[in-house]
Amino acid sequence: MREPVGSTTIFENTSNCARRRNEDTTDVFDLVVIGAGIAGLNALYAATDYLPRTAKVLLLDEKQDAGGMWNTTYDFVRLHQPHPMFTVGDMRWDWQKPKHYLARRDEVREHLARSLDRVAGRVHLKTSFGQVMTAREEIKTCEGYRARVVFHPVGDENAQQIVLAKRAIYAPGLNHRAADPLALSSRLVHSITPYDLIPTLERLPDAAVYVVGGGKTGMDTILATLDQDPARAVFLINGSGTNFLNRTKYLPTGIKRWISGAPMSQVFRDIARFYDGDNEEETIARIRTHHSTDVASENQAFLYGLQSEDELARVKAGLQGCMGGYLSDVIDTPDGPSLELRDGETAKVQAGSIFVNCTGSFFTAPHMAEAVPCVSDQQTLVTVNGRDGFHCLTSVAGFFVAHLAYGNALKGNGFYTLDHEALFRQNRNAWVGASATQAYMNQVLALQTLPLRLLDRCRLDLDRWYPLPRRLAGLIRILAGARADIAHCRNTLDRVAERFKVSCKPLS
Repeated sequence: MREPVGSTTIFENTSNCARRRNEDTTDVFDLVVIGAGIAGLNALYAATDYLPRTAKVLLLDEKQDAGGMWNTTYDFVRLHQPHPMFTVGDMRWDWQKPKHYLARRDEVREHLARSLDRVAGRVHLKTSFGQVMTAREEIKTCEGYRARVVFHPVGDENAQQIVLAKRAIYAPGLNHRAADPLALSSRLVHSITPYDLIPTLERLPDAAVYVVGGGKTGMDTILATLDQDPARAVFLINGSGTNFLNRTKYLPTGIKRWISGAPMSQVFRDIARFYDGDNEEETIARIRTHHSTDVASENQAFLYGLQSEDELARVKAGLQGCMGGYLSDVIDTPDGPSLELRDGETAKVQAGSIFVNCTGSFFTAPHMAEAVPCVSDQQTLVTVNGRDGFHCLTSVAGFFVAHLAYGNALKGNGFYTLDHEALFRQNRNAWVGASATQAYMNQVLALQTLPLRLLDRCRLDLDRWYPLPRRLAGLIRILAGARADIAHCRNTLDRVAERFKVSCKPLS
């Protein structure tokens, strides 16, 4: 029910709880989940393991459908990983594509929507899309501590609603903002984002394309441009260069799944054991020389992207030029447009060229996201975010945080949270080392805390790509070194907190 704007309801212990119940006009739920992206859906699915089928559950989201950023990202984006490893809980995809197929945006969105339909059969679920959450808090009521959530329809603040829940899971995920076109001085070139790439290519079939940014979005853009016209002139302005985990090596196909590669947990273990809280540049170099597709490059960054050796070969063969450094501007000169890099280097540009801003969208908003604790004092409010984050992948965090919260195991078991956004904005390479360390340590602690049957239901785990015998062998190695690894990881994370003055601490 709706509470008129401006009215106030105070929820606290009173001597007349019966009268209070009669006065309340607030809907009461067993669970409210705010956010229907991959993080929120995994949290919702995990929570239904602990709720009866009669439980009342409310799912809220600002968008009009489930799927989070997959509703709004550019249309040619594809998954990094094989599609079975991007899902809700242990839900299988309803098709017969090869396991190594990298699903496209609309395919991912449809799968997440179907997954929500299947979750709905596990509880009494009410979905409310197009809703803006404006407040949430932990309050004390006659019946004990509850989560209070306030929201209203998009664009209609006067239609405010308030609900109470035994638990609320807030899953905003990482601070994501779609990139804007670059503000270039030249009037003789076109500045766009990946969202406008395909129609722009069709409208300007002879224009050269300059991809600004060498991360996952940049690689997607290069390949999409070459797919549209293999003969088109394509150039990359690569910044400091980005390393990618070698998908060919670590997610091999066919018989190689039995005889080559290594489970991804072993890659995380290698990074976690190598990083000590001070040696981030050496850590990036190790990732490049031991785990990346382009070991001979001078790339100086890493953002958890995966790339196959074939994709790298296609990119290199299709590019007519690659410039290191950062674009400062494109200006018009008497001889035509000229691009300028931050270091002062310049280069002539063909009039009519297309500049595509692929410089990234996570943690790039003008302001950091709200700093919300992973869990409230009485554990009625649980949050999956990047400011007090449980894991660098919010999909994984949603699954594990919900299970741990309902199992009363989230606090006191040594799990660390990390302010991913604050550290990323200070030092991206330190963030890589710290986030890999945290992810690995929390994974090991989850193995020690949660039942193995439950962990086996998390298809987000890239180790599941390998046959069971190889996974078991990897598990034995993890458990055998768990004590020493956890001690090292804790020391590393404590050093990161001390050195960068960011929140990085155990949940206790």
